[in-house]
Amino acid sequence: MYRCLRYRCAVFRSIIFWIIIIVMFKITSIFYYDLQQRTIDSSSSSLLFDIKEKTKKNSNISLLSAKNEIQSLNSTIANNLTTIEYYREYVKRKNHEQFMYNSNLFLSKTTRYILLVQVHTRVVYLKKFIEMLQVVETINESLVIFSHDFIDSNINSLITSITFVPVK
Repeated sequence: MYRCLRYRCAVFRSIIFWIIIIVMFKITSIFYYDLQQRTIDSSSSSLLFDIKEKTKKNSNISLLSAKNEIQSLNSTIANNLTTIEYYREYVKRKNHEQFMYNSNLFLSKTTRYILLVQVHTRVVYLKKFIEMLQVVETINESLVIFSHDFIDSNINSLITSITFVPVK
């Protein structure tokens, strides 16, 4: 009799446990779905193709203000495209130049090693890496090539300030 009661309590506890887990999962999914809908509703008004939705929601917006808004968005897009084109041309020009810094300091030496470094956005890590490179014994016999897909003046000034090794 006592064993049967213990098994019933254990089964009852496990059923309660799983009901609580399922209810918590459903509440979490409902809150997540609601939050997702709110972000979609708030961001949909900023999309270029939702001008009709804006005019349906706000009937007091005139056609003239909608046209002005479209024109301002088009000018913003045009400015962004010209900026992108400027940076593309800058990168093409720099890649075509293939300029080597400090080559006048290392003319007589032959290059034994080539070190290619992919630089990301962390300037502090790059600075530490350059400090560690200075300690290497045969670094003056090497050519270090820095490649980066992020244009940053701090990174460029850090790379051009290297004097212990030829840099490309």
